[in-house]
Amino acid sequence: MRVLPFAQPLISEIEKHSVLEALESPQLVHGPKSEKFEKAFVEFLGGGYATSTSSATTALQLAYMALGVGAGDEVIVTSLTHVASVNSIVAVGAKPVFVDVSLKDGNILVSKIEEAITKFTKAICVVHFLGLPVDLNLIKRITNKYKLFLIEDCALALGAFFSEKHVGLHGDFGAFSFYPAKHITTGEGGMLVSSNPDILEKAKKIKSFYYDRDASVREIPGLYDIVGFGLNFRMSEVASALGLAQLKRVHEFSEKRQTNTQK
Repeated sequence: MRVLPFAQPLISEIEKHSVLEALESPQLVHGPKSEKFEKAFVEFLGGGYATSTSSATTALQLAYMALGVGAGDEVIVTSLTHVASVNSIVAVGAKPVFVDVSLKDGNILVSKIEEAITKFTKAICVVHFLGLPVDLNLIKRITNKYKLFLIEDCALALGAFFSEKHVGLHGDFGAFSFYPAKHITTGEGGMLVSSNPDILEKAKKIKSFYYDRDASVREIPGLYDIVGFGLNFRMSEVASALGLAQLKRVHEFSEKRQTNTQK
């Protein structure tokens, strides 16, 4: 009997060198590696804005916090997904409302969404099941009609496009996962992306205790104001260094996955 591991990340000398370089730096958080990783990720997507996070779960929670989704609100979500897609809704005090999925591709049944909408519905969270994009044109017709937020759970969809635009950039926010079983890994980690720089900037502040550097003290290193409720959802420099190296090999990894499906 052959035992296959659940996940076996491909770690080379490239990743090891990048991580050691980060460890030798005096700054292990809020540093250049995280900024480079975010910039490289945006370049890979082909647009938008990004902020790295401690996981995809916290990226999703951060999205709801930045959009003001909370107690008394409902969020429509697919019934076939990882519990993280649901827990992030519950974490902000909102109620998840489940909609069944298509037997064809495992994605949410768009035809069933409208009947699940109530006066309390604030957002729709779609999950691109196993990396197969949901029909975002149909979803956006509904969100536009009812003035709802759209969050894309892209945990398994790195490299997936819909209508020539990378998934995650169609809605208000998109969340990616870098868990060891995903296309690239940072050990644990995630990335929150958006086409809207204003809400992305708000999310970026919330992920780090809701800091705000006032113009009068901006020249003083490490000095900033806390202007709202925030949490610590940051990615470390070490994890970012690993992600940077992995992202450079993402096409290699994708080819290996495609080859494996033929075995």
